[in-house]
Amino acid sequence: MDAPVLDWSTTPLAHDYPGHYVKIIDDVFSADECAALISLAESDAKWTEAAVYGKGPTQDKVNKEYRNSERILRFDKAAADKLYEKLLPYVQELVKIERGSEWEGIMGAKGNVSGKWTLAGYVESPLRFINL
Repeated sequence: MDAPVLDWSTTPLAHDYPGHYVKIIDDVFSADECAALISLAESDAKWTEAAVYGKGPTQDKVNKEYRNSERILRFDKAAADKLYEKLLPYVQELVKIERGSEWEGIMGAKGNVSGKWTLAGYVESPLRFINL
């Protein structure tokens, strides 16, 4: 499955994002799958302005200079498991992250990873990685 990590050095943003991880994965979901995901999201919630999270529920705020979009937050294990299984083949380099590994920086500051982080799929936590 061809989904290379974006090479920032080839973009005008090279100076701002060295070492950052981004993939553009085209056509992972069919038009029908996309429609079903949107329908599921809209089944019990409305689109709202995307807030920037603070350290507590009253500290979340909309800042259109930083983020100007809408979203629906849905916590749904069955849906998350389907998305995880569909995307997992494209992110194999993230399945296990250890100190010194190429993508250690996506877990925080390089050098601060302790133990081994394993991509876990849906867990009852805002973090989708589990430290083993």
